[in-house]
Amino acid sequence: MDEIKTLGFDWEFGHEELSLQVSSYANNGCLYVGLYNKGEEGFEPFGDLTVNLPMSSMIPPESNEAYISGSFSREKLQFIKKHELGVLLPEEGFSGYCTYAKVAFDMERLREFDPKGMEEYLRDRNVQEPPKKEGKKRKHEQKER
Repeated sequence: MDEIKTLGFDWEFGHEELSLQVSSYANNGCLYVGLYNKGEEGFEPFGDLTVNLPMSSMIPPESNEAYISGSFSREKLQFIKKHELGVLLPEEGFSGYCTYAKVAFDMERLREFDPKGMEEYLRDRNVQEPPKKEGKKRKHEQKER
């Protein structure tokens, strides 16, 4: 069995060694990245690196883009930069009175930490991409009136 890779996360409560989980949000297929901390009995949820903004589906992010969760967002952005997980984009997302930073993640880098999750995400995202719209083709058998 492969060793689960971890990354150091520094925040106001100290230092944590966290693993990443890659998935997608059920309602829109956008990128989800979760953080897991190794406890006494294995890995347990630590928090969400990304947040789902339902209104973002009006202008859906690219498959490698996601909004960063507001809880400890400064530390999360430092974590992303330090470990070269992605690049901060100039766009922001909004929900209520909150503003969320948008990041373009390095998908190959995420794959290093959760290869199975990345494979499933990319496969599912492919399925959820809307089909290209083509004009209606007129049936030759159809009679004009």
